[in-house]
Amino acid sequence: MISVDNLSLYFGAQNVFESISFMINQNDKIGLVGKNGSGKSTLLKLLTDNLSPNEGRVSRIKNIVVGYLEQDIDFQDRYSLIDDMHKVFGDIEKYKNELDHLNQQIAERNDYESKEYIALLNQLSITEERLRMEGGYDIDFKIHKILKGLGFTQSDFNKHTSEFSGGWRMRIELAKILLKNPDVILLDEPTNHLDIESIIWLEKWLNEYAGAVVLVSHDKTFLDAIINRTIEIAFSKISDYKANYSKYLTLRKDRQEKQLQAKKNQDKYIEQTKMLINKFRAKKNKAAFAQTLIRKLEKLELIE
Repeated sequence: MISVDNLSLYFGAQNVFESISFMINQNDKIGLVGKNGSGKSTLLKLLTDNLSPNEGRVSRIKNIVVGYLEQDIDFQDRYSLIDDMHKVFGDIEKYKNELDHLNQQIAERNDYESKEYIALLNQLSITEERLRMEGGYDIDFKIHKILKGLGFTQSDFNKHTSEFSGGWRMRIELAKILLKNPDVILLDEPTNHLDIESIIWLEKWLNEYAGAVVLVSHDKTFLDAIINRTIEIAFSKISDYKANYSKYLTLRKDRQEKQLQAKKNQDKYIEQTKMLINKFRAKKNKAAFAQTLIRKLEKLELIE
């Protein structure tokens, strides 16, 4: 669905990503992990085209819909809560208005045998079918289900969005993303403004969701409940584990122990090689051998 190919990003002398590649497939539930400042939120921005890489590219399947909840949102307060939810369904609202208009025209006519009247009936039938196919008759049910799942009460529905605090407005933006039911959902710390009940509800919703999820969260329990794949960001590179968070920690520990041993072996090799170079570089009959060792060290890929 989304492909990252040899992507590199740097800001001045700071190298954020260096030639990283991975795929996001349907049904992937990916947790992005790494130290603060490692580039987790930056990677989400790259996946949404909010940021362009210096090298490489991000490719998407044609017409794919991506929902993105970022940490810093420029809120737009123009509607009541319920109206803001309805605005998510632009085509559906258009079809509903068209139906109202057609029904009004039909009610005002009595030329039941005329071509114009029959054409109106045909158009009414087509519009009703479009509305049904778009799920227009289930809108109110979906809106109520998601808003209540995220902690809103019935008395909140007619409040203007400007009446809600920043944390609740983040919930509003999350609700709009879930209502869109996009192909891929990118979530940057979604549980920061949720209570326990809402977190449990969101876990269930995401587990039942058929699309792909890329999730950044410090809530390890939340990660474990959702993800089936973990991508770790460290040293400007990524490590991709086909595992949930707990299993990733075990695999990571094993990998780090092997890396540490490999690093010790390499350091020992470098030390011994330098001793040989120093021993033979001053001897005429061994100078060429010393140069060979020097070139080997120069080409050696150091283990981080």
